[in-house]
Order: sequence, then structure tokens, then C-alpha cells
Amino acid sequence: MQLRDSGAATRKRRSRDGLFQRNGWWWVDYYDADGKRHRKKAAPDYQTAKIIYRDIKTKIAKGEVLGVRDENIRLREFVEKRYWPTVKAGLSASEQVRSTAILNKHIVPRFGGLKLVGLRREAIESWQSERLAAVSGSTANKELMRLKHLLNRAVAWGYLKASPAKAVKKAKEAPGRVRYLADGEREALLSGANPTLRTYIVAALNTGGRRGELLALRWDDVDMKAGTVTFRETKNGDRRVVRMNKTLKALLASLPRPINGDTHVFPQRDPLVLTRNFARLVRRLGMKDLKFHDLRHDVASRLTMNHVGQRAVVEVLGHRDPRMTMRYQHLAPDHMRDVMEVLDPSRTDTERQCGTSQH
Repeated sequence: MQLRDSGAATRKRRSRDGLFQRNGWWWVDYYDADGKRHRKKAAPDYQTAKIIYRDIKTKIAKGEVLGVRDENIRLREFVEKRYWPTVKAGLSASEQVRSTAILNKHIVPRFGGLKLVGLRREAIESWQSERLAAVSGSTANKELMRLKHLLNRAVAWGYLKASPAKAVKKAKEAPGRVRYLADGEREALLSGANPTLRTYIVAALNTGGRRGELLALRWDDVDMKAGTVTFRETKNGDRRVVRMNKTLKALLASLPRPINGDTHVFPQRDPLVLTRNFARLVRRLGMKDLKFHDLRHDVASRLTMNHVGQRAVVEVLGHRDPRMTMRYQHLAPDHMRDVMEVLDPSRTDTERQCGTSQH
């Protein structure tokens, strides 16, 4: 009886008020706001450990009252420990690079030291105004969208009650670039490029693929029997399937196909090297204001001028928002001239019907 009482007394001394003793140290034992149990080494003496324990319980209680999990977490810590490790897996390789640059160069340096709960709309709009003085509206909007996404995740995960960026409006963007290829330019590019660059140009002009999507394409994503190419590493993260035309099929059939399906389809180049090589080709050919990405514009324009429906063009380009596709659908002046001929009152009904059927 005495032995049991002695043991009970010993256990009572070693485990009190959410604390327990192990190897001469006191540990805290508690459940966080998500119901997850934690056991952490606190202090060598009971009184200090008790203070630490009460501080932890107070923070949890404040979170429940204020509606946030940790009112002291700063934006830098949230990005490094919560946000980026979670969201980066859902982004393509190119989008990871772009987002990392935005976070590390602009968002974290500006707001990293602030507590999430202390970030205000005024500070965000002030930052946006400064960025607009230095970069284009499109660039500033991309940075703002990354900050908005970050803060929306903080709300979803319980670190904020509401996003201070929710009501911040995007800046007005300049009209999209109007650049597509004339037939002569298309032929000049193909005949003037070296074999590797020509391979990429042909692929871009016959898929509408972005530079990064073409670089990431692997043989497992090419189905010669079904006649399809699947882009898995896309800008928006959505898988996209494109049907092969005869030109693309002939190009892919001419390339050596290794046994390992995880091998890249096209000769690997650094993305910037590919861009610079294309720029040198354009300068040598005397073409003005033409970038590799404009080959994608050209695909949209040619599809539209050949009466391909809006929905099909959206699927080829892989846009989530059809309005984005419309920015690419620049119609050639000659095409628009012929379209407007349909309205000419001097034309006969037969001529008007023929014109309509052609366009």
C-alpha cells in the first residue's frame, strides 16, 4: 500500500499541469488549434517550464478568439515555412522560377518583416504604385497576383481572417502585342535557322507550345499511334493535349527515339540560350520586333483566319480564360479587308455568299 502511494506521489510530481519530466528536464504536452499533439522539451526546472506552457496555451487561446492560428507569424516565415513548400509542387518548372523571383526580389524584401495580421491594404497599394513607376502594368499585376495568392492561402489556412489585398485592383495593362508572321517571314525563319533552332521553330508553329513546354516535352508524352502530344509542364499547371498535323508528325518521326521514355524530345538548351539564338536569327534576317513567344501568337492568328472556332483555339493554347486567347487572335489586314468586302452593297448576293463562305 505504501509502495503504491509512493509511486503515485512520484508520478504526480513528474507529471503536472500539461508538463512531464524526463531525464531531468520538464517537457510541455499540448494540442494545437488543429488538434495535433505536441511534446516539446521546455526547461530544466518546473517553474520555467510552467511559464513556457502557459505562454503556449495563451497563444492557442488567442488564436481561437481572434480567428488566427498565430498572430505573431511574419510574412517571411510564412512564405519560407508554410506557403512556398506547399504551393511550389503545383507549379510548372518555369512558373516556379518566375514565382521565386517575385517572392525573393519584391514581396519578401518589402513585407517580410511585417506580421501577417499587421499587413494593411494601404501598404500594398503604396507598393503597387511604386512598382508601376518602375515596370509595366502587366509585370506589376503578376507580382500583385502572387501576393494575393499568398494572402488567400493565409486566410484558407487560418493565419488571417481576411486578405488585406482582396480589394486592391489590378493596374490597367497596355494592349497585347500585335505580332504574327507573314508567309515570307515564316519561310525565312525555317530556312535560316540552324537544325536545332529550326526543330524548335517547327514545333512551336505547329503546336502553339510555349518555350518551356517544348523544352520539358518527353517521349512518354508523344503518342505517334494516336497522333497526340501531351504538354504536362504548362504555365497554369493544366495538362494539355495537342493533335499532331502532318508537319509535326514528320518532325517527330525524324528524331531519334530512345528506349527511355523519360528522355526529352528536343535537344536540350538553356531557355535563355534558345531565346538569344532566336533573337540573333531575327536580327540576321532583318526582321523587326519578333520574339520566340510570337510564334504562339502566330498559331492563334492562323487558326482564327482559317475559321477555327474560339473554343478550339482556347484548347490548343491552353488558356483558362478565353479573354487571354482573344489577345492572341490578331487578324491580318488582308484578311479583314476581304471580310469587310462582304458588306459592300455593290456586290451581288451570290458574290456576298461566296465571300462569307470563304471567311
